Parts: sequence; structure tokens; C-alpha cells
Amino acid sequence: MDDNKTPTWLKIMQNGAIGEARARAFLIDRFWILERSVDVDGADFIIQRKVTRQNLLDRNPPRLGVVQVKFFESNKTTQYIPKVYIIDDEGKSRDEFFVLCHTGNEDNLKTFFLTAKEILENFEITIKDGIEKFRLSGYSILDRSRYVISSNKNTLDRIENHLKLADFTKNRKFISWKLPSTKGDTDAIKTEFKEPLDNWWGEIPKEFKTLKESAHSTMVYIEDIYNNLKNITEEIDPIKAFEYIHEIKSECCDAYGKWKITIPDDLYNENFETVCHQHLEKVNYLKEKGLLDKFIGLKEFLKKNISDYICKNLPIGPNTVLSIFIDFSIKDFTINSITYKLTEASDYWGVPNILNQFGYIDTDKYNGIKDISTGKFEYYWLAGRIWIDKIAKSDIANFYKTEDFRVYYECMEKMYEELIE
Repeated sequence: MDDNKTPTWLKIMQNGAIGEARARAFLIDRFWILERSVDVDGADFIIQRKVTRQNLLDRNPPRLGVVQVKFFESNKTTQYIPKVYIIDDEGKSRDEFFVLCHTGNEDNLKTFFLTAKEILENFEITIKDGIEKFRLSGYSILDRSRYVISSNKNTLDRIENHLKLADFTKNRKFISWKLPSTKGDTDAIKTEFKEPLDNWWGEIPKEFKTLKESAHSTMVYIEDIYNNLKNITEEIDPIKAFEYIHEIKSECCDAYGKWKITIPDDLYNENFETVCHQHLEKVNYLKEKGLLDKFIGLKEFLKKNISDYICKNLPIGPNTVLSIFIDFSIKDFTINSITYKLTEASDYWGVPNILNQFGYIDTDKYNGIKDISTGKFEYYWLAGRIWIDKIAKSDIANFYKTEDFRVYYECMEKMYEELIE
């Protein structure tokens, strides 16, 4: 049948079926897909994380997710989503609602992913059929790389973490008019901070867990004090009340009898705060450019390429400089070429051929970056001057293939800096 002669109602049915089939294939490897709900606004998939320790009859069951599927025949297509799907009763975006937008056929198909938060922040509300709805135009989605799915795994990871976050924020409350229970989920963290981007300081989810554990231990301490204060206010026996006071004094008074409550020093770390701001800024910038998944995958590419070269040239002496010449596109992080050169340190730095306590050169010069031109630079380092334990020495090639050297982070940072300049 000629596409131009296909009735509109049949096109809608066909597009809906295509979008639904693609969405199911995308979700099924990671989530349990429950019965699809009937919805005039589109196909809704009800999904659940594949957790076997909880079920829907538990007191705190796993949070269900809702994935609505939309098909855009072209950038002229407009779709609508009811406001109540996006915003909860408190006016906040629903962590458990997602939209998959499909377009194209066969070889040119594309899928776009939007969270409720992104829809709330970037799309306008209009009245459609007498109901407040968010208006999703094809121009605002298909013509922007921000929402396109370039890595299924990374997108599924984000959906899964949003559902974990929904469990955490909706089912557990930490603050009320009285001190709460000190139970909490120290693994819970906003999805953006789970994006696997390296930084100069540490692993954000791990360090945030440590920070929350420190806060949790302080809560336990304060809760004990609170319970004793509460006992005093409810006590009818003054003598018994003073027993509670003495318990509090033993915890909260210094050697001079002065009242104090000590908060742990590790509750605040300025470097950690700085790294969190930098991480979020980088995630948002890369996401806006549609390059987040590309950048995340860049590390594995560099790691494999560089380690393969090293392993082919083992052993590398401690005074041999390994130069890595990288030529890349500043538009999309495409690597045009990577070339290598091995040079003796005395030739590379022009230092005397005399050993000092550090070798030919000072240890603070063992690596660095030299600009060649825009999109081209040299990274140099002493790949052989690395401490390796006896076990790793027995399989030196595997050591270089698995070790997470700083070289990958610094090369990626150099490429990111050129992108934002």
C-alpha cells in the first residue's frame, strides 16, 4: 500500500505497534514487565526491577515504574502527556515515570529517553482535551541529541537507579516533627552522581555512602540523647529524671562540666563538595550536547587501545618514556587516530645519562600533556615505573590491561576541556 494513501487511523495503529514492540525489546532484559495498562494517551508498560528479596505484598514493596511509549513519524509530530503523570501531589517530578520516544523505520530507527524531571524542566504545559498536559513536539526531541539513546546499558542503568531512588524518597522519611528512626539506605544517591565519570578526588557514590554512614552514626548518638530528654519530659519522678540527666551529662559534657555535642570532623570535606559540583556540571553539559554516553565509553576505548600497545611492547624499562599521540574530534569525541612512541628518558628530556635516586628524572615529571594543535595532544608517562606486587608480576600483561591508570582520566579531561573552550 502506498504510504501516502494509508489512512491516518491505520498509520497511528501501525506506529503504536512498532513503538510498543521496540520498547518491550529494550526493557525486557533488565526489568520484569507486568500487564500493560490501557491508556488513551499511549502504551504504558508497568516495570519492576528484578529483585527477588521483595514482592508486591511486602510492607515496603519494590517501587513500580511506568514507561509510556510514543512514536514520532517526523519532527512535525506532537505528542502529549498528562501533567499528573509527571508531577506528584507535592509538585515534584515522579522518579518512577519515563518516556520512550521512537522514530524511523528499519535502518534509520532511533529511540529517545526522557525522565519526568526532564519533561518538567524543559517542556511546556498546555490544555488538551480539557486536561493539563505536557506538549512534546518532534522538533524539541528528534532535532536534539540530548535525549537520543546511544547506549542501551547506560540508559537501563539510569532507569534502574531512578526506581531505587523512588523507593528511597517515597517510602522512607528521615525528618519529621520528632526525631525519626535512624534506619536509612546509605546507598541511595541521585542518578546523575552514578554516571561513571572519573574525577581527581574519589568515587562519588562510595564517598557519599561513607559520609552518610558518618551522619548515621551521629544520628544514633543524638537519638540516644533525644530519648533521654524525652524521658525527662515524660517522667513524674524527679529522682528518676536526674538519672537521665546524669546519662546525658556523661555523653555531652566536657571535663569542665560544660555542655557540648561533638559532630564528627569527617562529616564535611571541602574537596568532596567541590567534586560533586564539578561532576554534576560535567554530566549536565555532556547530556545537553548528547555526548554523555560517548564520553563514558571513551575510557574503555582508551584503556583497551593503550594497554594493548603496552602489552605488545613488554617489558618497558623504568626509564623509557611512552608517548601517546591522540588526534580526536572536539565535536563528538571521535578518535581519529592514536599513535605511540617509546623514547629513552635521557633523549626525551635531554637529561644527563647519570642515575640519581629517582632514576634519570625527578619523580614529579613522570607524566604530563603537551598540546600539538586543536584536537591533537601528546600524553607522556613512564609506563614501566610502576610498583607491581609479586602476584601481579606473574601476569604482567593482565596487570596493564586491568589497572585503572590515571592516564585515562587525564586524557579524557584534556578532551573535555577542549570541548568546552
